[in-house]
Amino acid sequence: MYCEVCGKKTERSFLTRIEGAVLVTCESCAERGEIIQEYRAGTRAKIRQTYTDIVEDFGRKVREARKSLKMDLRQLSRETGISVRTLKLIEEERIIPTEEQAKKLEKALGIELVEREEFEPEGRGDFQPTLGDVVRIR
Repeated sequence: MYCEVCGKKTERSFLTRIEGAVLVTCESCAERGEIIQEYRAGTRAKIRQTYTDIVEDFGRKVREARKSLKMDLRQLSRETGISVRTLKLIEEERIIPTEEQAKKLEKALGIELVEREEFEPEGRGDFQPTLGDVVRIR
């Protein structure tokens, strides 16, 4: 088995979520993300994963929903537990809300900010990386 991050051959592999991608990793690369479970050959295709992402124009959606409910930032802050400054930065799209913050905003404003998509990762068997897997070819 080969690590899909560094390409090193490994005896012990892990399914690891790194920045939203689920990869088969070696033990040292697994530390870079969230370990889902130890990986055994042939088990990957049977695992369902949920991919979550914040919708585009999340700031506009938050601001419009807040205004349609006739709330100011202080009221929304009290209801969600998110600071006024953070709410302002979210509305300006200068920061992206965490999944926890997005869920609080969804509940308070009655909108959807998190896209959820379930998928089954494709098994790659005994993957052996090539130069094309490592280098971006122009």
